[in-house]
Amino acid sequence: MNREDKETTGESAHQCPICANTLPYEPAMPRFDAPCSECGYHLWCRQRLPSDVTELEILPGRTPEPWDVDQLVKSLQRRNAHAHVVVDLSRLDMVDSAFVARLMSLNKLIHASGGRLVLRGLSPLVQETFAHLRLSQAFEMDLSDS
Repeated sequence: MNREDKETTGESAHQCPICANTLPYEPAMPRFDAPCSECGYHLWCRQRLPSDVTELEILPGRTPEPWDVDQLVKSLQRRNAHAHVVVDLSRLDMVDSAFVARLMSLNKLIHASGGRLVLRGLSPLVQETFAHLRLSQAFEMDLSDS
């Protein structure tokens, strides 16, 4: 059963990026109303079920705190899942400076631990924001339509 089939049948294709608890739902807004039921992590992203790379899907309307990013990276390191991290921004129409700062922190921490971080799913407005802030050189980006 592929990811789309699981989502239409209600079976989750996502998990908490900290404890790997299955997430059978889209966390409610605001983010503090729906932490992970297992570990209490404030969900600003969710991890797609394991594959050869770590895929993090960013949830709209949520900006992580600095300690959320630190906790995420430590969890990825503990699970040896930091070697290749893909951050999917396709559900975001725009980003603010606080969110960009957290992405930069995540990128720096992943690189410092010997990993690689790739951004994908950037909307035209998000791409324009990154270009305007001159951040296109700071991040590895997959700008393909897939």
